[in-house]
Amino acid sequence: MSESATRKDIDEVIDIMKDFMSQVSSQFNDVNRQFDEVNRQFDEVNRQFDEVNRQFDEVNKRLDRFDRDYDHLINTIDSFIGRIDKYETELAARDNQFEKLLAWARKVSEKTGIPLENL
Repeated sequence: MSESATRKDIDEVIDIMKDFMSQVSSQFNDVNRQFDEVNRQFDEVNRQFDEVNRQFDEVNKRLDRFDRDYDHLINTIDSFIGRIDKYETELAARDNQFEKLLAWARKVSEKTGIPLENL
């Protein structure tokens, strides 16, 4: 048996290597196509996240405006309550003063003999 390779043997090995390299190249091309698809999908997901972030920014702006409006309403209500408290205090003082004047008028009515009507 001869250990030397003939041209035919070398051509067979070269053909086997070519087939192997062709298969590897084809598989790498398939993997590249799959990566391209994954990248395309990833880009689409990023675009969707960007849109969601834009919507959240819009919602946050609206919530900030609602917070300012709410604060304004609370301040307005506090102001009205303060005015009502002051008005009620003034009414209570006036009622107290009226009761004192009415008591004084009744005493004067008794001493002078002039009746008070409708009081």
